[in-house]
Amino acid sequence: MSKKLVLFITPTGGRTGSEMLLWYLLKRLSGKIKTAIYTRQNGELFANHSTADQTFVHTTRRGFVYQIYEGIYYKIFKITPEEKKLINIQKQIKADRWYLNTLTMPQFARLASKLNVPYDLHVHELVSIYDEIRYEDFKFQFDNADRIICCSSIVEKRVKEMGYKNTLLLHSFIDTQTITLKIGGETIRKKLNIPADAFVWVMSGSMNLRKGYDTVCDLFEFLPANTYIAWLGSVKQTGVLHYIRQRTKLEKLNFIEIGEKSDEYYDYLNIANGFVLTAKEDPFPLVMMEAAYLEKPIVGYNSGGISEFVQEGMGKSIDSFNPKDLAEAMIEIQNKTMVIDKEKLKNRALTFDIQNQISKWDSIFD
Repeated sequence: MSKKLVLFITPTGGRTGSEMLLWYLLKRLSGKIKTAIYTRQNGELFANHSTADQTFVHTTRRGFVYQIYEGIYYKIFKITPEEKKLINIQKQIKADRWYLNTLTMPQFARLASKLNVPYDLHVHELVSIYDEIRYEDFKFQFDNADRIICCSSIVEKRVKEMGYKNTLLLHSFIDTQTITLKIGGETIRKKLNIPADAFVWVMSGSMNLRKGYDTVCDLFEFLPANTYIAWLGSVKQTGVLHYIRQRTKLEKLNFIEIGEKSDEYYDYLNIANGFVLTAKEDPFPLVMMEAAYLEKPIVGYNSGGISEFVQEGMGKSIDSFNPKDLAEAMIEIQNKTMVIDKEKLKNRALTFDIQNQISKWDSIFD
């Protein structure tokens, strides 16, 4: 019997948590099923390092001119140029199933239904993202999904609360074999002008308000003077960034923008004495697992997956969104009044390593 072919559809093809998960997954599914991926943007992760058997990248920039072209095209053909491209890909590869990686692409749920192709919906999001999707589009993709894959217990709970019973809880995971260190922490600290006796908290991810990076300056009011907080990840050029930079400069705060360090990411993460999550909503962040594998204690607001992941001896999740409460937990770790078990941190991360999770994923493609 020939192997089934699954077309995975993903938003950017870059190093977001949901897409890193997909990158790891496709690497391990090779040989079990045939895989193809379509990425809506030219993100370097899949454009340059794809782990799928076939890769299709949408390289068109979605600027003002393209929007005009798309509008005219839709008016004439009642379909967008991108949807036409996906139809052509489907004709070429004849995928048995589509796999929508995130719920931010409801138009492809409609297209799959139109083409009579069953699709799975992989939900990495909580309720704040629901607000960004039109009512009918949101409802359609859930109503017509063959299976709804949920990345954490809180995500599955929210989906079940809407009455959907065809859910699968398949936790997000990391590949610890990719976590290698090449540069010493002291070298990087010197490069960043961080004093040797400083306690460094690292934050990581993509800058958006859901991640709570706008609240980082408020923490310093309650933290010891030798505390540094470093942001590791993309820097979003918005008014919020200006707000943070101005406060950092005028109040002389120990906040450092590291930016994206794709090749040296784990080296920079490893400079941390602790890992802090300021997110207001975060279903099951991969960065939290990576930090645990590197034996970094974790604190954060109870924003979703953190309370499911962090156990006693690993850090603390705070049942409020008050910076003072979060800072108090950070101080407990800095002053060593909170017991931290580094072995427990690492073992917890290994529970969510791909080696220990892949059998659950294999079963859904059988």
